[in-house]
Amino acid sequence: MLDDGSSIFSIIALMVLAIFQMVTLLSKGRVASPPSFRTLVVFFLAMALSEWISFSLALWLLALLSFRALREYLSLVDIRLEDRWGILASYLSIPCMFYLIHIEWYGFFIIAIPVYAFLLVPFFVALGGRSQGIVFSVGVLDFGLFFFVFCVGHIAYLLFYSARITLLMIVAITCAGWIHKALKSRPLRLKFLLQLAVVFPLCTGLASWTAIPMGHSAILGVLIPFSVCLGRFTLKELEEDLGIRADRLQPGRGRTIEGLKSYLYTAPIVFHYLRWFLKWGDL
Repeated sequence: MLDDGSSIFSIIALMVLAIFQMVTLLSKGRVASPPSFRTLVVFFLAMALSEWISFSLALWLLALLSFRALREYLSLVDIRLEDRWGILASYLSIPCMFYLIHIEWYGFFIIAIPVYAFLLVPFFVALGGRSQGIVFSVGVLDFGLFFFVFCVGHIAYLLFYSARITLLMIVAITCAGWIHKALKSRPLRLKFLLQLAVVFPLCTGLASWTAIPMGHSAILGVLIPFSVCLGRFTLKELEEDLGIRADRLQPGRGRTIEGLKSYLYTAPIVFHYLRWFLKWGDL
């Protein structure tokens, strides 16, 4: 069923982002788009496609985002040539994962990566025939699968249940992420408090629009800033280990990972909280 509220907002957001992109191009480098810009375009475009055309198109658009993030991650890690079968298996897990969302097989979706992929990837890595470094390679591939396939998949599954809630989550997480980034080296507790001051009223103020009970909206207003702080703090260490520098982000060299950083922890937490307490599994 068409959700006019979320779809119209998504179209307006895409128009605003398109205008901003035009300004950045005309400025010849004087105005730079934030790393999350392209990620936001993908999210809003996915929501618009889901409501106006087809959820399947939106789903596979998010699958392409997942592929881009995983490819960028694997291009930055010191992976061995012998791990090519494990890399191939990792890439093939993306269409498998998103197909499970497409056919609404939640039971298999939730264990596909943490159980079956985590068991099969070591086997495919072992096919390379070189045991030295195999533990590191398995860890690298499993880590990438969890964050850039499994966690991104939760955004797609949330969109399947509710475009309005997905829209609220994207806006709230984006605001929290921008605040966190703007404060840079300030204490983590200060970042959390300022994010809370923005996200909490946003979640509770839109409770009736999203149809989330006020009590759960208030909890989400706290849960989202907390998980954004947790995720950005943790993934910042990942970026440093991969050699990603915030002042030198380039396509394929950290831009996609930086753009997704605020969402990777938060999306699964929000999805499972709502699915449990709103009884989505009973629909």
